[in-house]
Amino acid sequence: MPHFPPPPQLSPRVGPLRRVPPAIFSALLGALGLGLAWRTGAGGLGAPAGLIESYMGAVSLLFAFALAAYAGKVALRPGVAAEDASTLPGRAGLAALAMCLMAEGAVLAPYAPSLGIVSLGVGTAGLLVLALAVLPKRLRGTDTAGPITPAMHLVFVGFILVPAAAVRLGIWETILVPLIWYCILAFLVIFAATIRPLLSGEAPAALRPLHAIQLAPPSLAASAAVLTGQLVLAVVALALASVIAAVLVLRARWLTEAGFSGFWSAFTFPSASFAGATILIGGAYGSPGVRLAGGVLLIAATVIVLPVVYRVMKLWASGALAAKTNAAIA
Repeated sequence: MPHFPPPPQLSPRVGPLRRVPPAIFSALLGALGLGLAWRTGAGGLGAPAGLIESYMGAVSLLFAFALAAYAGKVALRPGVAAEDASTLPGRAGLAALAMCLMAEGAVLAPYAPSLGIVSLGVGTAGLLVLALAVLPKRLRGTDTAGPITPAMHLVFVGFILVPAAAVRLGIWETILVPLIWYCILAFLVIFAATIRPLLSGEAPAALRPLHAIQLAPPSLAASAAVLTGQLVLAVVALALASVIAAVLVLRARWLTEAGFSGFWSAFTFPSASFAGATILIGGAYGSPGVRLAGGVLLIAATVIVLPVVYRVMKLWASGALAAKTNAAIA
């Protein structure tokens, strides 16, 4: 009788809840930042406040869904978060998750300040835990996430989002200025270690979008400085951000050469932060020209952010984002 070999074993299908990719939070951070920037510029730009608040409500619901999905994955196997934090996309996504919680503190401030304080506190604590876990590995040279990249700003400089929420919530006033200066110093250290590939062009094509993150820290520092009354620092930070933005525009083709990927989320929150900072400084100095420039930047940021967020969410829904970012499986 003829012998038929048994069919090859198929790998078990992984349920979507078991492999939620942290990379989704990088895109959602951009979506939240865009809403906050529009809220900042609503009065001067004549934008309908109701539409902006509706947008932020929708994005907040999407973030809550993504957060619940990732929490479900961690509940299935708590160690999966540490595995995600050991890869570059996963670590950046977890840092972005914490920053989303901080941003939600600002979003919720006018409506539910108590909930906003909780969100800010949890996000700040989560980012601190991540930073304290990563720092010894970087110092010992045992970090499995590879060489230092601008994504490290999210881990160590992400606290620069705290003032945006804390000022609006009326808390933590005494620590905000020292926190801003810590973030500036951390940014300068990481910036010095990572800026060369952007200038020389010597970087893997797939990782090049991460260099757009260089724009976020000085932009957010400028906004934080305005909110804490440090206007000279705000102008200096915005000037540096403007130089970085100009370099990024000149290098746009180089940054996007590899085609679309989850790393394109790196274009979202920096562009929104830059626009928001420009509008905020224009208002602080009563400069119509600067506010107009901020409005133009905000429209440009909107054109960048919304399509990227949409495409990243599609990748998540199809399961491709988890596979491409090597998300850990619960």
